[in-house]
Amino acid sequence: MKSRDYPAIFAALSAKSRETIVAETSSALAATDAPSASAKIPAPGLEAVRGDFIAGGPIARDYWDAFLRRFDPDAALEHSRWEIGSVGKDRAEVLLTHHGAERPAVLKMFREDGGWKAGLVETFWSR
Repeated sequence: MKSRDYPAIFAALSAKSRETIVAETSSALAATDAPSASAKIPAPGLEAVRGDFIAGGPIARDYWDAFLRRFDPDAALEHSRWEIGSVGKDRAEVLLTHHGAERPAVLKMFREDGGWKAGLVETFWSR
């Protein structure tokens, strides 16, 4: 994230996180595609949005730039203590305790496609 390698960010996410981000972004783009007097280009569909995130295209850049305006990677990388939480065959938890915080954030990780993927949606989106 810190280097803004958007294709790598997307690839490091769990399948559920990737699909949720694609679906939410596609819905948001469709909502902005409301009929008006001026001619507009129709909003891209799910596959086009997914492809854009995989390639790090303009939709992905806009999404991650907005995300990074609200989330500072240094807060996690340089100003937090990292500890291994529970570990299972296909699931693990990483405990991130920000300097001065009483309790850690629990980052959920999932083993998928032969590697560990970050559960951004599973960790931070409300249920």
